[in-house]
Amino acid sequence: MSSEHLRVSVEDELDALFAGYPASGQSTGLVYGLVGPDGLGHSRGFGTVDDAGAVPDLDTVFPIASMSKSFVACAALVARDRGLLDLDAPVSDLIPEFPGGGTALDPYDPPTLRMLFSMGGGLTEDNSWVDPFIDAPVDELLVQLGKGLRYSGAPGSGYEYSNLGFTLAGLAVGRAAGTTIEQFVHDEVFVPLGLTSTWFDNAAPEAGTYRRATGYSLDEEGRWTPFPWVASGAFAAAGGIQSSVRDLARWVTWLGEAFRSPGEQSGEAEVLSRASRRELQRLHQLDLPSLTALPTGGHRVTVTGYALGLMVQQDLHRGTLVSHAGGLPGFTLFMSWHPDSGHGVVTLTNSHRGNPVALTKDALMLVLDRADAAARTVRLWPETVELRRHAESLVRGWDDALAAEVFADNVDFDRPLALRRDDIARLVEQVGPLHDPRPLADVTSAVTPADVTWTIPGERGELVCMIHLTPVEPAQIQEFEVQAVGYDRPRSARPTDISARRAGLGHPSLNALPNTRVLLPPT
Repeated sequence: MSSEHLRVSVEDELDALFAGYPASGQSTGLVYGLVGPDGLGHSRGFGTVDDAGAVPDLDTVFPIASMSKSFVACAALVARDRGLLDLDAPVSDLIPEFPGGGTALDPYDPPTLRMLFSMGGGLTEDNSWVDPFIDAPVDELLVQLGKGLRYSGAPGSGYEYSNLGFTLAGLAVGRAAGTTIEQFVHDEVFVPLGLTSTWFDNAAPEAGTYRRATGYSLDEEGRWTPFPWVASGAFAAAGGIQSSVRDLARWVTWLGEAFRSPGEQSGEAEVLSRASRRELQRLHQLDLPSLTALPTGGHRVTVTGYALGLMVQQDLHRGTLVSHAGGLPGFTLFMSWHPDSGHGVVTLTNSHRGNPVALTKDALMLVLDRADAAARTVRLWPETVELRRHAESLVRGWDDALAAEVFADNVDFDRPLALRRDDIARLVEQVGPLHDPRPLADVTSAVTPADVTWTIPGERGELVCMIHLTPVEPAQIQEFEVQAVGYDRPRSARPTDISARRAGLGHPSLNALPNTRVLLPPT
């Protein structure tokens, strides 16, 4: 059977995928946005989002619930970088109403702001409890706080999702800045980033001046019933923001580009440094790893945890994925992106009936597959490229003077250079004679800019070579490994990394290393 060469566009395929969600009765409406390295590339809405029958589009405003947390955590880092607060100070420094924790026999110090923003504050999970209290005023919450808190673990000891803890951390940021958290996020995040359809629900523009989605739930007779609109009170930091696909696409792009080359920037206002944006999306609290049986019969290994207001997942093939879901009565929402490639998907729906989170994850994986996205990108140092060339010269023809120049003292200390020379000669004899050098090295893998693994082909096999540079100037080789692999061993069974310090990556294993993109420095 012949294969087709004209493929359906990824946009058409995603449109068909998402159109089925409201068509199958999972919600009355859905709008999604496809994000690329340069921002929003495609958006489409399906169904209706209000009683008037309006079709959602990229400017329709939805409450984004817990997706609000990344905006608040960003504002916290803005305040930290300005010296207004210390993320590693106890929350009680700014919220003296915060009670002590634990018991008389096992007391806990109050959690830090960082612990609360990363869901590691030790407070018990509260997603079921919080919804009826969304509009509770701050004073009422603080009175409740004074009655005591329940810890299910020591602060800082592990991941457990707490809207209450995040709320208190957000209130602390507002106090440190001398204003409310809502005003601080508006002034320092929304405005400079040009997020013109993003605001806290308790400061939303007058009704009728923008298109706002209505949330629905099915009643006992199967009719869609709207939920009344409620403005947030004390819990605004945990889930009180409203936004649109257009603005969320801009947000995803701005966060994700912090992991890519500075030359790939979108030109948005800085607001927060690249380093702090990466900190926002770095794993701070690890959740329990899991192996999930999929309905298709396959399995998915998941290693996830919480950053600061964001979830982080390590995919075995695609690398780091950043995301967050949001849920309120009448709404389920999700955003997810792949920082290394810049691809992402935002999905907003107006019911809590179905599972748009799984749908969005599938959509993003489809996009990454079409883009042949690498799990990660490693940009080698110029010194790594130069010392690799010298190391290959030593393999092809040992020179004592060159060896003394390029190897750090520990290389001879670990195994005398004369013995290394003899080892290499035996390996060359196994696979050789070696073929002539190629203009570009056949790079197998690189874990950091300071190391590289490559192959040198011979008549009967190839040499797998690896170097790792020193952490001090001048750069020298601190680790040098060479192995011989015969051509009777399939390529898929050959090692991708032979560092003795990373033995778990050397043999065939499930990891993202083979899908690493290695870039050489410009010449």
